[in-house]
Amino acid sequence: SWEKAKQKEHHVYTYKQEVELMRPQINKLKRKIDLYGNTTQLTIRNQKRGMLDKRMLHRIPTGRMDLFKATVTNEDKPLDVCLLVDESGSMGMYTMNKARQAAIALKEALSDNPMLNLWVFGHTADEHERGMTEMYEYSSPSMQDRPMAMGGMRAKYENRDGNAIIASTMRVKSESYTPHAQKLLIMLSDGEPSADLYRGDISYSHTAKCVKYAESRGWNVIQVGFAGARKYSMEKMFTNWVYIEDTDKLGDEVSKIIRKVIKV
Repeated sequence: SWEKAKQKEHHVYTYKQEVELMRPQINKLKRKIDLYGNTTQLTIRNQKRGMLDKRMLHRIPTGRMDLFKATVTNEDKPLDVCLLVDESGSMGMYTMNKARQAAIALKEALSDNPMLNLWVFGHTADEHERGMTEMYEYSSPSMQDRPMAMGGMRAKYENRDGNAIIASTMRVKSESYTPHAQKLLIMLSDGEPSADLYRGDISYSHTAKCVKYAESRGWNVIQVGFAGARKYSMEKMFTNWVYIEDTDKLGDEVSKIIRKVIKV
């Protein structure tokens, strides 16, 4: 099921407080991953046609014919980014606070770039109906009327990570207006899927299959793990993952893995 998150007064207060708390990491992320939409020009010299290269004029008497230059413009592809936040009960207050702060920092760092399309979702499960994965939309290109709704992210009930990953990628695909854009999903969680009939190895196996399926459809998937996340379970489910011990390291660690995964 899908639901648009509400933006209440105390959500706005929380959002603003956490933006200020995370300001150093937001600025660091902006510096390190604001790489998309940059236009670079390369000049190729010694060409036999093109624009006359003034640097080569002195070689005309020698009979040289490669007196021209060509200019090539390279522009980064647009990027669709989805932040997916685990809002299960196991996140608790401490881990949920860290994940929310990290998600807000990433949103603030990325949202000003016109070459990025950004979606922010949260997910829980079995809260209103057994077997149901519940998805919450906090921000998207089509939902700009409640920019601080993420201040209301909280630990709720259970979580089916595999279902949430597939639901998110399908939602982005249906709304993206740049079909050839690179696609990046960043999942923020404690690394432990747990729901009715969805625990332990069953949940690890299903989540891993869903990650592979998303990757086969052109998605780059990264898990950002917080308190409670274990290398053992992250390795079982995700090709690319990073554990953040402290949000003061968010800018360095997350920018590093993003650059590695999407090869920029």
